[in-house]
Amino acid sequence: MRTSRYLSLAKLLPALSLLPTVSSSITTARTGSFTETFAVSHTQAESLPIATTYDSMKDRTTVRLKPVQISAAKDKYISVQMSPAFSFSGRIPLLSRPSIIDFELQTVVKGRLRTDLYVVFKVDGEEIFLSSNREAIKRPVPGRVWVGERLVFRMPYETFVKITNAATVEIKFDAVTFALGEEQKHALRDFLTYMTPR
Repeated sequence: MRTSRYLSLAKLLPALSLLPTVSSSITTARTGSFTETFAVSHTQAESLPIATTYDSMKDRTTVRLKPVQISAAKDKYISVQMSPAFSFSGRIPLLSRPSIIDFELQTVVKGRLRTDLYVVFKVDGEEIFLSSNREAIKRPVPGRVWVGERLVFRMPYETFVKITNAATVEIKFDAVTFALGEEQKHALRDFLTYMTPR
């Protein structure tokens, strides 16, 4: 399918948890890979929690920004979060910038998911269409008849940089538009610094 493109959820959805809780532990998966998750103080303002995962079977490291809320309830959407990531071979520090960013969006919606969902990123008015993979999440909030969805967009590095430098960034889900505020763009700019070769 061809599609495109930190307010706290604590008060609205205390039970919501789309990704594993950030911790300082090391866990072993059935595949033989392990995960290291930690908070890195990357700015003077506050820590930017980053999850770093090494897959020993694939010999590949993935660096991910923890989910950042874009919007609370709006229209049929209960929540929209973003969690971009990039990966590289081996475990040594990044030697070159990534060419592709897996820009993940996580949504919780009322009712059913649309099979023909149309998503577009608008960066300073320019519409950008990206290919994506979609995955449904059943009952993301216990006790609620809501549906979750994870959408992963293959975003070129240059497009990610353009987003971090843009004055306005919007993500449109069919007729519903969500704008990134300064807090969200600040998180993306901080995350961009992790893509700099060491």
